[in-house]
Amino acid sequence: MSHDTLAFCCEVLLEPPSPSNKTADADRFREGLEKMGLTGVEIPLDIMRRLPAELRRNHFALEVAIGINRLPRLSDCQGLEGLGLTVLEIGKRDIFGLAIDIGSTNMECSLVDLQTGDKVARAGAENPQAKFGVDVLTRAQMSMTGEYDTLYLALLEGLNGLIGKVCDKHCIPADQIIAFTVAGNTIMSHFAVGLDVTNIPLTPYVPAVNAPLLCRASEIGLTGNRNALVYVFPNSGSYVGGDIISGILYSGLHREEEPALFIDVGTNVEITLGCRDWIMTGAGAAGPALEGGVAAIGKKAEKGTVTRVRFDGAGKKMDLEVMGDTEPRGVCGSGMIDLISGLFSANIIDRRGRLVDSAEGVTEKDGSKVFMLYKSDTRELYLTETEIQNFLLSKAAMFSFLYVFVRSVGLTFSDIRKVYISGALGCGIDPESAINIGMLPDIPRDRFIPIGNSSIGGAEMVLLDRKLLCEVKEIAARITYREMNEDGELMNVLQGAMFLPHTEPGILKGEK
Repeated sequence: MSHDTLAFCCEVLLEPPSPSNKTADADRFREGLEKMGLTGVEIPLDIMRRLPAELRRNHFALEVAIGINRLPRLSDCQGLEGLGLTVLEIGKRDIFGLAIDIGSTNMECSLVDLQTGDKVARAGAENPQAKFGVDVLTRAQMSMTGEYDTLYLALLEGLNGLIGKVCDKHCIPADQIIAFTVAGNTIMSHFAVGLDVTNIPLTPYVPAVNAPLLCRASEIGLTGNRNALVYVFPNSGSYVGGDIISGILYSGLHREEEPALFIDVGTNVEITLGCRDWIMTGAGAAGPALEGGVAAIGKKAEKGTVTRVRFDGAGKKMDLEVMGDTEPRGVCGSGMIDLISGLFSANIIDRRGRLVDSAEGVTEKDGSKVFMLYKSDTRELYLTETEIQNFLLSKAAMFSFLYVFVRSVGLTFSDIRKVYISGALGCGIDPESAINIGMLPDIPRDRFIPIGNSSIGGAEMVLLDRKLLCEVKEIAARITYREMNEDGELMNVLQGAMFLPHTEPGILKGEK
């Protein structure tokens, strides 16, 4: 039996009532918990109503799921002493937790067996709010015009559909999910629990709450056990959400002795720089390069998506790696980075991203030059010069933001010993391709540590170790947000970064 998880299960053995022991059922139950060292456990009324029948059905030997009923203070982080507990369920042996990452574009969940600690399965789905607006600020502005309920209910329906998907696939009744951990940006986290988002995009940019939240699934309409705990990661302001804090926890940046970088790229790029003594975070727009937003052939990673592109040395032969071993239908972020890198290395595009007329694969389509990536009797995949320029603008914005951010604290890339890469950037890209085009700095390759979806990784960690709730609080308190959009140096660096890989190679190598 482990008490480390956010919620845990134990067996309570009670002495049956007798003429000499007429203790009431709830009091008898509480005494049995106290004998096990679980003192002051709250018994909700709905559990108390079911308790007499469950005790007798199980001959006074009862499986009990227990969880915390308040978030801990820093002084509560050792053991269960002083930490409020509550009964979540009785009579069930199998209990599960669900970690959820709510991205602006996509959502993902991870089902965890709280008895064994095994990660049972993951599932993903598109965020249904995306049809109302690609970015979260558009959705917040919709809320100001009276459309909040539409957006809130769309997200709730999407989350419950995702929960149902993972439960059905593994034949797990939803009421066996007794704990949720939820991470998302500030606006997504607010929508998830039904909080007002209308003040977040307006000066002075005040969320309804920054502190972590603990509520019940029934309070916010999540499918699961009605008493299930729902822990929502804290924000650190309007632009540093729980997904970043969860990612920092997962990466371990907050424990590093020397400054490390944490780059999370989704719809936006969010950069964290810091160590065990300080943490600074900033955000900017650059994600479309990695989420299919810059080209007609851009697609999310699914069956038929090109995830890898490789050219031979002469650029005359191209190898495509396609998900599902089928005819390609589009290119995801990792494939697009490979493609641009390969085109540049093979001299099919020049340093400005212009197609070379005489190069292999360059042709004309509707009066414009294009590179033909794939052609069959039924389908053509090609990249236009305009789309290449859109990609370069996105990669330039990301690199410039990264460079100026590091420089703002008096460091260069050469000073950074670890670069954790997450989100779309950390889910399968080849760092060599990204470095070749100047999207990432040209530093020793072993410093790059891809960590996948760090937001859901941190959420899984908290499900399995409640002591990390204190660590999350410490991370949030340590963060300083730096506003980068008005930094004067940003535009100067951006111009050079529009070229492949950059007009000043020393910048890429951290020499300046």
